[in-house]
Amino acid sequence: MKRRAVTIALYACLLVAASAASASAQTFDLSGGGPPTITGALGGSVSGSSSTTQDLVVTVNFGEVSPANGNNLVKVVVPVAIRSTDPYQVTVSVSGTFNSNAQAVQRSDIGFGVQNIRQMGNKSQDCNRSRHLFRSPFSNDPASNVTLDASGRAAYTSSLQNVSGATVILSGPKLTKGSITKHENDNGYIFDAIFTIKPQFYASGTFSATITFTISAGPNVPC
Repeated sequence: MKRRAVTIALYACLLVAASAASASAQTFDLSGGGPPTITGALGGSVSGSSSTTQDLVVTVNFGEVSPANGNNLVKVVVPVAIRSTDPYQVTVSVSGTFNSNAQAVQRSDIGFGVQNIRQMGNKSQDCNRSRHLFRSPFSNDPASNVTLDASGRAAYTSSLQNVSGATVILSGPKLTKGSITKHENDNGYIFDAIFTIKPQFYASGTFSATITFTISAGPNVPC
């Protein structure tokens, strides 16, 4: 059985997402889930795939993340479409390097969560919504619960720091009625991947990381 993966690469304040496989006949599939959005940015932007029939290709520039940005948070929402004809799981992994200066942007400074799973349309397998399980601690909007640690640095319910190896973030029963032959706009489910960063004082520096989402066979969950 084929697996489907999507890669998100981050460097400095840039986030890039691209599908890593073609949409041939298969058991699992992952694509864009709709228009990505960005809020709270100063000089930032988001562009790329806006259709469930396209590979996921999204570029995000978080823009200014120093106190020069008077907004409380920069928040990015990337809808991700998933399809499967068997029980599935979605994993995420992070590779790459951040600045060695702990006062520069680190993985823990980028809040990361997933939520809001919903059906695409008539070819979505209609199972009990509660059987699609977002795994702790990622089942949240990281922008909705931001605290400050003892040093005054933003802390989130979940961040990229919580991703270790291939970490399962979502699993459940089959998503699609019939077979998967291509990216269709009504044959699976969509969830939101959410990234956020709080503008504050960081030491200068850059980071380079790759985030990979993969859908593959998961626990045997009945519909």
